[in-house]
Amino acid sequence: MLEFSPPINEKKVFNNFSMFEKTEVIKLNIRGNPNNKDFSSKVGKTLGIIHPSEVGNVVSKEDISVITTGPNEWLVVSNNSIEKNNKHELENLLYENISKKNFGAVTDVTDQFTIFSLNGTNIFEVLSKSSPYNFDTLLDNSSTQTLLNNIDITLVKKDNENIDLFVRRSFSNHLWAWLCDSARFI
Repeated sequence: MLEFSPPINEKKVFNNFSMFEKTEVIKLNIRGNPNNKDFSSKVGKTLGIIHPSEVGNVVSKEDISVITTGPNEWLVVSNNSIEKNNKHELENLLYENISKKNFGAVTDVTDQFTIFSLNGTNIFEVLSKSSPYNFDTLLDNSSTQTLLNNIDITLVKKDNENIDLFVRRSFSNHLWAWLCDSARFI
């Protein structure tokens, strides 16, 4: 891990809309052939969850959520904060069972992305100001990749009032400022 300090250290509350950065959350990218029984079996046993196959699907259990971001790509995200150290048991288990046996690739992308937690009844009003995506089509417990203010994001909709927005760390301050400006006028 390169940097563990979050780029945004505040919570903002507006009219029926709030946002904060989720900190100390591990994010692992897994790539592999979902039709390979060895790969699928190892991922399922290691995670204790069957990874979804359709792009945009999200499955969760107590500790983790698995987001299908491509036909052969998944993002595993911890649902709880992790300790500030460079050793992650889950990453090591996945590496041993998948990467080391050439079934696929496991990459720690914790430092690459930050997560904004958006809450409230006005979330889609704020996001619609600068996104071409039709948020009415997004189902609960699903995800999409789109643009927001010309920045690539991955959005995970838990329900109509709770969303996690994944953004590359290098764009996080810019997007945070844009969200604050947009939310002030709702």
